[in-house]
Amino acid sequence: MSVKTKTKGWTAEAVLARALLAALVLLALGATVLVAQQAPRQLTLEEAIRLAQDYNPTYLSTKNDRAAADWQAREAYSAFLPTVNASSSYTWQQGGAQKFGTVDLGVSGTDYLQSYYRLGATWRLDGNTIFGIPAARASQKAVDARITAAEFDLESQVTLQYMAVLRAQDGVDVAQRQVDRAQQNLRIVQSRVSSGAAAGTDGKQAEVDLGRAEVGLIQAGRQYREGLALLAEQLGVPLDENTELSSQFRVFEPTWKREELMATALNSHPSLRAYEAQEHAASATAKQAASSYFPSFSLNTSLQGVAQEATNRSFVIGAAHSDAENLVRTCQRNNAIAAAMPSYPLSSGSPIGDCSQYGYTDALGQAYLSQNNAFPFNFTKLPLAVTFQVSIPVFTGFNRQRQLSQANNAAEDAKYARRAEELRLRTAVTQAFDNLTAAYQVVQLEERNRSLADEQLDMQQRRYALGAVGLLELLDAQTTATTADQAYLNAVYDFHWNLIRLEAAVGQPLRPEQGAGDDTAGL
Repeated sequence: MSVKTKTKGWTAEAVLARALLAALVLLALGATVLVAQQAPRQLTLEEAIRLAQDYNPTYLSTKNDRAAADWQAREAYSAFLPTVNASSSYTWQQGGAQKFGTVDLGVSGTDYLQSYYRLGATWRLDGNTIFGIPAARASQKAVDARITAAEFDLESQVTLQYMAVLRAQDGVDVAQRQVDRAQQNLRIVQSRVSSGAAAGTDGKQAEVDLGRAEVGLIQAGRQYREGLALLAEQLGVPLDENTELSSQFRVFEPTWKREELMATALNSHPSLRAYEAQEHAASATAKQAASSYFPSFSLNTSLQGVAQEATNRSFVIGAAHSDAENLVRTCQRNNAIAAAMPSYPLSSGSPIGDCSQYGYTDALGQAYLSQNNAFPFNFTKLPLAVTFQVSIPVFTGFNRQRQLSQANNAAEDAKYARRAEELRLRTAVTQAFDNLTAAYQVVQLEERNRSLADEQLDMQQRRYALGAVGLLELLDAQTTATTADQAYLNAVYDFHWNLIRLEAAVGQPLRPEQGAGDDTAGL
């Protein structure tokens, strides 16, 4: 017999099933997030840059500065609005002797409860308020420019690392070709050794050569995996070991003019624009610091109210009796004065006539109790007060001078930093352009050398098979072909790396659109 426990109309089995279903949903959502952050198996350069923009921690931390800059601008604008403060307090005061300094205020026969509220508004105008908006807007533009420069720098870094992985990927292909050649040579040598046309030492040497090629293949694979890990670090997402980089890049003749590239860099480079924006922000901050010499104006007003209640009802009734007795005595005295001196002027509202009407009644006592019932929200409004104040700073202990000097120094530093960036870009453009031009020429030469080395190796293999040359000549041709392959690979990627560096120096992409039939990088 099974026992089922009811829980709000559900059985324990139903509750467990729903809990398992919820857990599966959460796991599915978590898996979805992980998949969203996983790079595709076929990764293009554009996809790599997009992933880096979404997940690179350093770039995202820079991008987060925008929110603080926006709030700084809103704060600067809101400085022209009055500040409003609301406060309230609640007090219990014990009865007894009440003194204010040396003045004796008498003895209170009851405890008091008191509540108080204040709604105040203050409007202030000074130099910091006036110059705060330009400074905040300049700072906002500086943050935007810094984010744009960081994005461009991120694209350059990702492109460089992407190209490094492509270089390693092609390096694996080159190493595999070396292994294939060594295996082919080994088969030729073994064929001659088995026929007695060559010494057995030739076969051993060919095996050593194959082993060296296999070591090169292992090292090429390690370099590829290392480059892939560094690329994943740049992107901020993990990359599978079998990820393939699918973008291809062609080698082309650079036809730009150095002067045109230099002008482009100095006019629109994101990094230089960021330094210029920072210079403007520092200048605006210096003006804001100088405004501390200006007078300030402030306007204050407040609405206030107080509610006080005696906690002892007998004390309140006693006060009603005492006030009534005082009115009766005053009435009797006024009647006597009026009877003795008819011309004596009595003030308006003075009690005269039938004095019994001023005596204590239950209705009077109840009125006193109702009036005493004020705590906590039956406030008595206090008179309104408005204060206008003008303040002129005279001497602040050199605090203003120090702040102004620091702000001016920061503005000068920003100017020098912008100038240093201009000089750096001039040097970078000159070096990258010269290096790219030389790299293109080297690619043409290395491509020819590689073709000649392949022809020489093919010829030496055929001659060795016929016995026309020895093993040393064959291995020399193999080494020459391997060196030519490696040199061509290095030349191709030197071209692409120098092109990326030139783009980084100029501040914009320079690679032409790749059309159908274009030769791509690699081997």
